[in-house]
Amino acid sequence: MSVRFTALCLALAILISGCAYTTKNGLPPHLKSIAVPVFNNKTYVEDYTRKLEVEITDATRKVFVQSGELKLAGREDADLILEADVEKLDREILRTDRYGDPAEIRIVIRCRMSLYDVKEAKYLLKNLLVTNGDRSSESGVYSLRRGETEDLVRVKAVEDMGRVIAHRVVEKW
Repeated sequence: MSVRFTALCLALAILISGCAYTTKNGLPPHLKSIAVPVFNNKTYVEDYTRKLEVEITDATRKVFVQSGELKLAGREDADLILEADVEKLDREILRTDRYGDPAEIRIVIRCRMSLYDVKEAKYLLKNLLVTNGDRSSESGVYSLRRGETEDLVRVKAVEDMGRVIAHRVVEKW
C-alpha cells in the first residue's frame, strides 16, 4: 500500500511540475505604471455626445485599478501614456417590429488609441481603431421589447469599451 501511495505521489508531483502556470502578466519588466489622461471627444463631427470621453476614460482607469497589472500615475511619473480619441457613437437597428419601429438596437463606440512608452521614447501602438464590439458581439445591444433603455445599455457599452482598451494595452505583448 505504501509503495502505491509513494508512486502516486511521485507521479502527481511530476505532473504538477510540468504545468506552466504563472501569475505574472506579459508586460516587459520596466513597464509598471500608466498615465490615462482624459480622452478626446471627436464625436462633434457628426453627432456630439456629451461627456462620453469622460465616461470611457473613467471606465478604462477602473479596469486598470481592478486588474492591478499597471498602476495609475501622472503623466510625468508614468512608464506608459495612453491617449485615445472617441470618434463615434453609432446606433444600429438590428431588428424592427411588425410596425417598422426599432425593436433591437446596438450601440457601437469607436475609439482610436495610442500607447507611448516613455522609457523607450517610442509608440507601441499608434492610432489603433477599437470598438466595444471587439469584446463581444452582444456589447451595447438592447431590446426595447424587454423594457431596456438606451441609457442602461450605453453604460454597459462604455464599460466594455474601457475593458477593450485596457485589454489591448496589456495583451499587446
